Amino acid sequence: MDLQSILSKLFANAGAVGIEGTFQFVFGPQLAFWSQVKAQSQTEAGRHPAPDVTIEVAETDFLGIMGGNVNVEELFASGRLKIGGNMGLATLLPQIIDHARHGGAVAKKVEMNTRYPTPPRHSEQVSASLPTQRTVERRPRSELSVEEFRSHYLPQGIPVVISDALGDWPLFKLSREQSLVHFAELQGITRHGDYVKKTFSTERDFRSTSMAEFIASLDNPAPKSADGEPPAYMGNNILPAQLLEQIQYPPYFDRSLFIPPRIWIGPKGTLTPLHRDDTDNLFAQVWGQKSFILAAPHHREALGTWSTAPQGGLDGCDVNPDAPDYERFPASRDVTFLRVTLEAGDLLFLPEGWFHQVESVSTSLSVNFWVNSGRGW
Repeated sequence: MDLQSILSKLFANAGAVGIEGTFQFVFGPQLAFWSQVKAQSQTEAGRHPAPDVTIEVAETDFLGIMGGNVNVEELFASGRLKIGGNMGLATLLPQIIDHARHGGAVAKKVEMNTRYPTPPRHSEQVSASLPTQRTVERRPRSELSVEEFRSHYLPQGIPVVISDALGDWPLFKLSREQSLVHFAELQGITRHGDYVKKTFSTERDFRSTSMAEFIASLDNPAPKSADGEPPAYMGNNILPAQLLEQIQYPPYFDRSLFIPPRIWIGPKGTLTPLHRDDTDNLFAQVWGQKSFILAAPHHREALGTWSTAPQGGLDGCDVNPDAPDYERFPASRDVTFLRVTLEAGDLLFLPEGWFHQVESVSTSLSVNFWVNSGRGW
């Protein structure tokens, strides 16, 4: 199948999930195609005069992506795929590719950046049946066996901090200066402007950034703006393959259940507001400190929860745990918020369904592992 036909197939149903825009693909000096995505999509050879997103990638790498042998985020992180233009729209490319390879047409259009009612989850029933948890237990890795974790914390969905958990990570032992050698050729996507108020929206200001240059800038971050915008944040980037040998997968789940790990880098003051994910999470603090505010799954309604898709999955909240609006959300008075600070070397087990707000207390590098454990499904 030729490239134009592959691109036509790739974007054929992208409009059905609420994506609109013009994607320019450049495979070489004389080989380029563009796809305009609307309710009906079209793909043409050549260069579009005003594309929303421009993607430069080798033809062999692109064919590897479409064949399921190459990860598009990994290509980007390693510098083998370059993106220009609207990075918010570009961040949807993995979703478009996955939809084309596995999903086909969808029955109901998902409007991007729309809030949907949040479906209940089984984890809400589990947490509601347990005694109210008021603190997060801290256990040294040497005193918490895999068997105890799997028999107690995992099935009941109980958060726990495992201390001294990263001693076998080369990345944990490297100095900041030494680590820059490993980040030298890598790139990531940073968030800028008021990304907190635009939580989970593609309208956030995303930019492509050199990882090494971003890390080098952390000692002298830009001051907080007059209107209170947080500092730039390299959040939720795939951990590049070059760094995988610098970490260790935690032993508490079977390796086959792990989703490719993610990396989070930023100065003091970066913030991800209250939300919840749809899988279990192991969150490793490599540099610095991060503070977490947690709330149990069964507080969904009290927290003003909304979803980014009709079926739920990634759920945000309108309640600010630091300043709850009791007039608007009176039931939030009954929510028990748990506060915990992760130190360098800590590993937090954050069970599926638990709401969490995350803020960098200092310059911070974290790696997290989402896990398709199937707990409670």
